[in-house]
Amino acid sequence: MNIIRKSFILIPSVLLVFIFLLDLTANQINSQEQGMIYSLSSTIVNLELKEIEVGESPTGLISVKGTAINNSTFDVRDVKVLVELFDHKNTTVSETSRFITPPSSTFKPGYERDFYFFVSANNVDHYKITAEGEKIL
Repeated sequence: MNIIRKSFILIPSVLLVFIFLLDLTANQINSQEQGMIYSLSSTIVNLELKEIEVGESPTGLISVKGTAINNSTFDVRDVKVLVELFDHKNTTVSETSRFITPPSSTFKPGYERDFYFFVSANNVDHYKITAEGEKIL
C-alpha cells in the first residue's frame, strides 16, 4: 500500500509541473510585443544643399564644402553628406559619406549646417553630392 500511495502522489506532481510549463509557455507567447516594421527607405529624408564647392586643395586632396538644409517638415537626426566623384569616363573614382551633425542631435525643419571636409581621389572630372537624415518617428 505504501508503494501505491507514492505512485498516486508522484503522478499528480508530474502532471502539475507539466501544466505549469504549458501555462508558462502560453504566457510567454501571449506577452510578445507587436508593432509596425519600418523600412529604412521610409525613414530617410533627402535634404537640400546649397553653396556647394568641390575642388582640388593645395595638398592634392579634393575639398568638399557646402550647406545642408532641412527643407522637410520632419525632425531628422544623423545627417550625412554623400559624395560620389567621377572621372571623365563617368567611372566612380571615390565614394564617401560624412556625418555633419552630432550623434542623437535633432536637426529641425529650417535648420542649416555648413560642412567642409577632404576626400582622397585622383582624376576627378565631376561629382554627385546628396544629403540625407533619418526621420525621427
